[in-house]
Parts: sequence; structure tokens; C-alpha cells
Amino acid sequence: MATPYIVVGCPTTGGGQVISGNSMFQIEGIPIACVGDKATCPKHKTVATIISGDPHMQIFGKAAARVNDSLSCGCKLLPKQNLVVQDNGGGVSQGSPAQSSQEQMQDSFVPITDEHGLKFQIKDQETGKPLAQQYFKLKSPDASEIEGFTDKSGYTELIKTGNAAKEVDLTTFDLSKPMPEWN
Repeated sequence: MATPYIVVGCPTTGGGQVISGNSMFQIEGIPIACVGDKATCPKHKTVATIISGDPHMQIFGKAAARVNDSLSCGCKLLPKQNLVVQDNGGGVSQGSPAQSSQEQMQDSFVPITDEHGLKFQIKDQETGKPLAQQYFKLKSPDASEIEGFTDKSGYTELIKTGNAAKEVDLTTFDLSKPMPEWN
């Protein structure tokens, strides 16, 4: 069964609405709400916490909130949109061969890719502004290296790490003054 996920601004059964979410994951440009996010509740005169979510959809370690998930005040979450839904494999018809869970996941969500990569944004420690034209060197565990200068938004180039997430070494140099001697 497909159930819409909850975003900031979705109503509640208590007449309130969701007021916090994760802006790093958006649906139709609106931050998704997860367990721990907040909603107003005029019925109970409180700001309630979302206490249940989809255990199969984790956003930075928190379960994504769905329609009819609960708030700490006892009210439920209601939909405002239905573009992104969760479907945990309830669609296999009777008499059809059962699909593997990997195939079901592949059919239900974005295709799985085997390619991973990283890029970094370098920012000024004091101002927080991106540093353009900052020299960098990236080195992956398989010894592949990329060196160059950050773009106008302070980003390095993408270094590919293959079919698994891997640790990458980032080295930067302050070229605004002479470097000390290396021993």
C-alpha cells in the first residue's frame, strides 16, 4: 500500500501543521518531516513532536513521517501532497512468482547505481563563505589522485570511489604566503 510522506506545512488532525523538516531532502521543493520534527497543535495547545515514521525510509538516520503517523500529543499527520510515496512490496499479485527483496526495492525506488564518488566544498573558517580557486589534492584508497583548484562555489572535482563508499584524503594548501620547509 502506498502512503504519502509528510512535508513542512502538512496539516494535523488537531488543526495544526508541521513546522520543521529536513531541508537536505525535499519533496516538491519542501523539506520532508521525520521522527523528532515538530508540529503545532491548537487542539492540545502545544508544539508536538513526530513520534512515528517509516522504518524503511531513513533520512540521515531518522524515519520519514507518513500520513497517519503520530504526534506526541496524540494527533495524527495528514497529507498535503502525494508525489513521493512508500511502497514496501505489497503489490505482488497472487499466483505470480515472488520477487526477491532486491528486485522489489529496485522496482519501488530510484535505480541502484554501482558508482560512488565524493566532492568537497571548501569554506573560509571565519566567514563561512566558499573559497574559489583554492588548491586541493584528493587521494582515494586505490591511489587515484585528483588535484586542482576549487570552482567559483568552492567545490573540488568529483573523485570516484567505485562500487562502495570509501575514505578519501583531502589536502589543501594556503598559497597566500610562502610555505615552511618540509623536513
